[in-house]
Amino acid sequence: MSLYIGLMSGTSMDAVDAVLCDIKPDRVQFIDAHAVSIPNELKQRLEHACRPDLSVTDYQYLAREYAALCADATLQLIEKAKVEKQAISAVASHGQTLWHAPPKHSGQVGYSIQLNDADWLSVQVGLPVIFDFRARDLALGGQGAPLVPAFHQFIFTNTHRTPIAILNLGGIANISYLDTQKGIALGFDTGPANTLLDQWIERHQGKRFDQQGRWAQQGILQVKLLEDLLNDPFFQNPPPKSSGREHFNLAWLERFIDQPYRPQDVQRTLLELTAKSAVDSFQWLPEIPTQLIVCGGGAFNSFLLERIAQYLPDKVTLADSAQYGVAPQHVEAMAFAWLGWCFDNNKPANLPAVTGASRLGTLGKRVNA
Repeated sequence: MSLYIGLMSGTSMDAVDAVLCDIKPDRVQFIDAHAVSIPNELKQRLEHACRPDLSVTDYQYLAREYAALCADATLQLIEKAKVEKQAISAVASHGQTLWHAPPKHSGQVGYSIQLNDADWLSVQVGLPVIFDFRARDLALGGQGAPLVPAFHQFIFTNTHRTPIAILNLGGIANISYLDTQKGIALGFDTGPANTLLDQWIERHQGKRFDQQGRWAQQGILQVKLLEDLLNDPFFQNPPPKSSGREHFNLAWLERFIDQPYRPQDVQRTLLELTAKSAVDSFQWLPEIPTQLIVCGGGAFNSFLLERIAQYLPDKVTLADSAQYGVAPQHVEAMAFAWLGWCFDNNKPANLPAVTGASRLGTLGKRVNA
């Protein structure tokens, strides 16, 4: 067995997801998973850290506290899965993205900040930790994100339907396009998914997320607001492109609110923004896919899926990743377990067609316990 644990906490900052996988050169086998919620007080400080005024001291303490939460998730998963720690090759930790500034034009080098303390995490769990997955791709002139399309290519190449697209509805939505017959793999961020929906309902309802989109269903779509939001240059720009909370946040949203909308109407419009921008992104694909496979936390928002289905072109079917043996909530953490395996096996894991990097590269760094 070649066991790896993947750790992921997304843009929505709701939890640290830990997934244990057995990885071989031709497959990834899910073994077990465990999630640890990010406490409200820590979540608030993480959100504050997404602004560029955090002191170095506060950053270091926050990184240590975040690493301690990752250690808890890892150790609880190991206990739950009943595996011997020495059987695990490494823990692959993406870290919490605080700021993402990819290059805006050719020749510019961007940067991306993932909060992490790999040494602390490694010592606490007694295992090697692989981390800092975006840096090499950024150094090669790429966006550094999204990184999951390479994993999508690895696990969905045998769906026997081509071309297909995989839509990851995390805090930010990203789409992967796979045509195995032509050997094409593409991907890019399409815009906000859960991050704005979660932030808005938390402000007005005190809830971390809108379960099944029920609050959005109570609202009325504001067509002018939706049009204004979709006029943001991000949606018009061709890939490669990636984004995050530093762009799509409540301050961004409030610039477009020029009248006293009911909060539920704004929620309804934000949900429509996610659905329409995701399907509008088909314009950048070589062909219309035969099937759209959804994953990520947004895959459990039935109203969001209903709206996505309404925008899909004829003959494009909608499915979720569970139909292909991968639970929607586990895909991203599994992707980083696989990226850790790729690092240990010196396997390039970025896709230049996705990120815009000048060449393939091995992603990550490693510290030993």
